[in-house]
Amino acid sequence: MELSLTSFRREEVLQYLHWRGGEIPSEVNAQIDSCIAETLAVIQPRYTYRHFQLHHTPEGVSLCDTDILLPGQDIRSLLADCQSCVLMAATLGAGLEVAIRRAQVRDLTRAVILDCCGSAAIEAVCDAVEQHICTHATFLTDRFSPGYGDMPIDFQYELVGLLDTARQIGLTLTDSYILMPRKSVTAIIGFAKQPQTKRFRGCAYCSMFENCTFRKAGKTCGR
Repeated sequence: MELSLTSFRREEVLQYLHWRGGEIPSEVNAQIDSCIAETLAVIQPRYTYRHFQLHHTPEGVSLCDTDILLPGQDIRSLLADCQSCVLMAATLGAGLEVAIRRAQVRDLTRAVILDCCGSAAIEAVCDAVEQHICTHATFLTDRFSPGYGDMPIDFQYELVGLLDTARQIGLTLTDSYILMPRKSVTAIIGFAKQPQTKRFRGCAYCSMFENCTFRKAGKTCGR
């Protein structure tokens, strides 16, 4: 399915650029505004999702009508109050990848800003998809992706297979489990009948904890 994105958070772009709160030179501000406009012009957001009933077993949580057990204790804890979930995937498409590669030849600063715009834009797309999913459930858990907490990154393979992302939205996976186009996300969201207080947001659960430049600078990538 296609999705129209008309804006995303400029503050989030600045955070990805490691902005520390000082004054931004006017020429840099202009460059950021230009990159935001270009990003919105070249992206083609698309998404897909599937709903699954859950089966809770002593071994963990499995997806009904499949032979897939969701790996890790974190996802088991997150879905403890859920009887069903959604697997989702979203992508900005290949247009931004082309724009970034073109900028890398002519202007590396612009390439970096475009990359940060892409990161902010795909989060906005995921938020929009989650809002759409909300119409089918009273309460949702956090989004939880492979590589987060104790869920191995190679579970990407199962997600893209179940969602048939290559055919549905042009999203593929490399041999090292990297999503292509790069500005793409897969995630699991649980459906619950009561508000969910269990949260897996924050540095302690992130697979980038040891090497994160945000954390080393005293910041986080969360909102």
